[in-house]
Amino acid sequence: MSAANRQHSIERKAALALLAVTLVWGLTFVWMKQAIDADDASVGRDLGLFTIALFLVLRFGVAALVLALTVPSARRGLNARVWLGGLWLGGLLFCGFVLQMFGLEGVSPAVSAFLTSLYVVFTALLSAAVARKAPHPVLILGALLATFGGAFIGGPPQLTFGLGEWLTVGCALVFAGHILATDRITKNVAPMPVTLASFIVVTAASLPLLVGFGLGAHVGGDEVLQLVTHRTFLIPLLGSSLLATVVAISLMNVFQRELDPVRAAILYAIEPVWAALISIGVGSDSFNRWLWIGGGALLAGNVIAELGPLLARRRAAAPPDRPDREGA
Repeated sequence: MSAANRQHSIERKAALALLAVTLVWGLTFVWMKQAIDADDASVGRDLGLFTIALFLVLRFGVAALVLALTVPSARRGLNARVWLGGLWLGGLLFCGFVLQMFGLEGVSPAVSAFLTSLYVVFTALLSAAVARKAPHPVLILGALLATFGGAFIGGPPQLTFGLGEWLTVGCALVFAGHILATDRITKNVAPMPVTLASFIVVTAASLPLLVGFGLGAHVGGDEVLQLVTHRTFLIPLLGSSLLATVVAISLMNVFQRELDPVRAAILYAIEPVWAALISIGVGSDSFNRWLWIGGGALLAGNVIAELGPLLARRRAAAPPDRPDREGA
């Protein structure tokens, strides 16, 4: 197998792995919704942002524990460089989640989904700024299609650009930074130890929020116990911790480094397609024209981003045409 074919095979495996990540993240949308609504069913009152903070702490705390116990090399590989990388990745993840969480207080889920999808364009812009070179034109087209798809998959977004919108735009910018940081950090340190370090960082950073929101909502210990043991909270928590965090983020950190960061961002943008299909499957939503329009644009963006550079490589690897021999 030629070097070009080997590289294409590696990239194809990486793309499939990240596609699996988007499927799991699509499930997370349903799990988060179930967990956030679990306080009414378990303790009989709305605990507000405390429930989200508790979910965040337990999601990453359980994930860190499971990863440390099941992948010994992850905990053995912890060193100063890994902790520094984990601080960057975990800090960006935490900031992105917090900005998105507070932004959702002032915008609709459709607007939040659209503005968050701007991370695809932001990734292209930041990548160009860092590399001082514009991404491949095909990747730019794919990024624009993916952003359009993210905008309209839930219907036309109604934007007023108040505080909630700006917080969500900030969230998209942070997630774009996380994609670029993942690309750079996982190429320089072992991916599994830095994954574990990032889980620990998110857990530790979330604890002050948990305490603050708990005091603000006057949450008692018995209410916390009722909430975390109730099936409507516990099952989504386990799914999010084991699949969406341990499996998905580990796959992300292992395989994203094999792809251009902009290509990875376009792939990640497929997440709302899975979320919409899963929501329809559980009876929470139904097919509509916006799903077809937005989902079609997202898929078209990915097809273009996948095939364009591949065709360019094949043209570059093709032998030059030989001139006709005289007298032939």
